[in-house]
Amino acid sequence: MTYSTVLFKGKPNWEAVPTAKINSFHWEGNEPFRPESFAQLCGVRGKGIYARLWSFEENPRCVSTKRDEPVYEDSCLELFLQPVPENPAYINFEMNCKGVYLSQYGEQREKRLFLKDFCSYKPRISCFELTENGKTAWGVEIFISEDFTGEIYGVDFTLSPCEMKGNFYKCGDKTPVPHYAAFFPAGPAALGFHNPSCFGKIILN
Repeated sequence: MTYSTVLFKGKPNWEAVPTAKINSFHWEGNEPFRPESFAQLCGVRGKGIYARLWSFEENPRCVSTKRDEPVYEDSCLELFLQPVPENPAYINFEMNCKGVYLSQYGEQREKRLFLKDFCSYKPRISCFELTENGKTAWGVEIFISEDFTGEIYGVDFTLSPCEMKGNFYKCGDKTPVPHYAAFFPAGPAALGFHNPSCFGKIILN
């Protein structure tokens, strides 16, 4: 699978950005919960990477209030991204409906580093709601600047037409019905979403 998207010269035009449906559900019980969830990602030259994720989930769980608390236990939307092809490490941003987030870096699930421990930049995250066909979704928008990415990876990072890898996720470990959905299908439960071998291609052009 491939997600092909747009590299803009100015601000993002979300109407022109393809929408990815996060509908590959994993590790379900006898009574699955499958909230409709979506994502968009694009780039802006000279600025960085923008993404929007939203879910038509009623009464989302929201307990975490501080950065790097276990927001994956809440109703959570996640972006995992490997933006530097020659570096196997990936960054994960996990966000609840209040914009509280967990952010890490590493090559695999174990021994991940919190970005706040070695990077002076932060992602810019904002929350939104949207209504379609009488249903309301909660959502988050995230901006990852070129300087932010460059500092994380120790390179001069400038967006140009390129191929990255990554995935979009929806989960909730401690919601009334735990659920785990991906855009690009994930692998075994033992690795969860931290399985870069299952990341898909994200093409910016």
